[in-house]
Amino acid sequence: MKKLFLSSLASPQRWLHFFGLSLLGGCALASSSQVSPLLATLPPLSIDTRIRTNQIGFQPEQPKHVVVAWPQGKQLTSAELRYYIVPQDSPLNPTWTGLLAEWGVDTDSGEHVLRGDFSALRKPGRYQVLLPGRGLSASFYLHADANREVLRLATRFFYLQRSGVAKDDPVTGLRHQADYVAMSPLRADLDAAEHVSASAQRFDESGGWWDAGDFGRYVPPAASTIMSLLYAYRFNPQAFADGSLAIPESGNGIPDLLDEIRWELSWMLKMQRADGAVHHKVATRDYPSVMADRDPKPALLYGISTQATADFAGALAEASVVYRAHDPVFSMALQRAAEKAWRFLITHPQKLPAHGFVNPDDPNGGDYSIKDGDENELRMWAAAGLFHATGDREYGEAFVQHWAHRSAARRCGLGWPCGSTFAMQGYLDSRGADSSVQAQVRAELAAQAADIVKVSEATAYRVALTGAQAPFGYDWGSVGQALNSATLLLLAHEQTKEPRLVAAASAQLSWVLGVNPLGKALITGAGYNPVRAPHHRPSYHLGVAIPGAVGEGPNAMSVGGDPVLQKLFDSQLPPALRYSDVAESWATNEPTIYYNAAFVAVAAWFTPRGQAAR
Repeated sequence: MKKLFLSSLASPQRWLHFFGLSLLGGCALASSSQVSPLLATLPPLSIDTRIRTNQIGFQPEQPKHVVVAWPQGKQLTSAELRYYIVPQDSPLNPTWTGLLAEWGVDTDSGEHVLRGDFSALRKPGRYQVLLPGRGLSASFYLHADANREVLRLATRFFYLQRSGVAKDDPVTGLRHQADYVAMSPLRADLDAAEHVSASAQRFDESGGWWDAGDFGRYVPPAASTIMSLLYAYRFNPQAFADGSLAIPESGNGIPDLLDEIRWELSWMLKMQRADGAVHHKVATRDYPSVMADRDPKPALLYGISTQATADFAGALAEASVVYRAHDPVFSMALQRAAEKAWRFLITHPQKLPAHGFVNPDDPNGGDYSIKDGDENELRMWAAAGLFHATGDREYGEAFVQHWAHRSAARRCGLGWPCGSTFAMQGYLDSRGADSSVQAQVRAELAAQAADIVKVSEATAYRVALTGAQAPFGYDWGSVGQALNSATLLLLAHEQTKEPRLVAAASAQLSWVLGVNPLGKALITGAGYNPVRAPHHRPSYHLGVAIPGAVGEGPNAMSVGGDPVLQKLFDSQLPPALRYSDVAESWATNEPTIYYNAAFVAVAAWFTPRGQAAR
């Protein structure tokens, strides 16, 4: 979000009929003798990035697909339709064969797309897709534990984003001193010359996570990040066992993810005023061009907002439920802070500030403000969270009141500007909830999930993104859109047990990990073609991309002053190609804690419960 330094093809059905294969399938080969002679005549083949599949891997029961971008107007032979799944170490001995099916021209990428489905292949191993005469895909792992390591990388990223503490990380080599530990003055007390009077009040606002590629810390995205990580823990607590992340708290008997979430929650508690209101953000006035511990400018505490206060109440209330089993004292502190925030909201029913949080005329313009939008969803989230945490009828009744005034336009409410999904799930989790209202909530959740599945199943790459218009356009943070959609699908699956929801969620994860027109795993440090130059100051400081950072992805809707993206707009590239893996592109290539959290939630679902499989 912020600036850094510097002709149609012949139908394949007749070939499918000839080979006795279904449109969506293929067959495992009991013996390689029937195809090895053909493959043995091929010259050595290299990786062809236009053969796209998940560059990390699949669990055996996951849907598995390959997408091939074929030149437009080229007529295909039966041999060109056939593909093989081959062991990486034995490409002349295929395990699976199938036929590609034509999808057509994908308007989002401008490509002519062919697709193959090898979901029935379940034999563990490391494989590649082989397309004779063309090349090989990147390798992928087929195993129950295929996603465990990328999940660990993405979760450990939060430790590397910690503010207010020195690090000497033996895993990545990231080293720096503690940053922004001095007491913070109010931004309102800073004069035009950037001086603060000696008598000005100062506050301890140290800690938390750097929000993104810069070093600001903001309550609204922090709150949505907490919620996504709580869903990750909900889906698969065993994946985050004590010691799994190699963080300083490992070995204390508490799941490492909860230790890491606590770091952020402890900072959020500092952002609350005595009257319950919550400050919107803490950040320096400028985006620094140096590492955080070398920044000469002080971190400033900005004003309060009801947006931040409602987000705070919802996230801390839900977190208090999880921490009861591990730290009852901390759990109660979270609940009381959430209740205090709610009391402020009750006594201030109007939005504050009236047009949302407005950043002063600072070069550091990050604000995470919904501006002129209403805050009904956010207050509904706060009410649902507190109802779940306390069972108090006041909060249940407040949820019902806000539910009656919800927006008729459906959207996935897991991002920082909205809270409807958080609110719906909180109410469904609450004892004593009105069963008729819960039925309405389930129906709404199912309807949103159905919308996502419909879009996903209609796109060439099975992603719930298309075009450049809301609600499913390639907007700023398309990776987060896809992953939040996947999270909603998995939450809806808890209610319906509908397999199509899991299949669509799996497709979103695969899109992020390489089944996309970029042929890229949109994360650092993982996959054949990962993000290599993120807009991320700690990576710039280290001299190499810090692993596990989830990027933003193609952006066809919001240039945001990004000169790199502006050139892609000017060249009128299709929506799915408006991305650049360069550090200067803050609107396509900046990692954020909330995108990482969304990835962790989805990857956790597709990781085995219990200890690592052997």
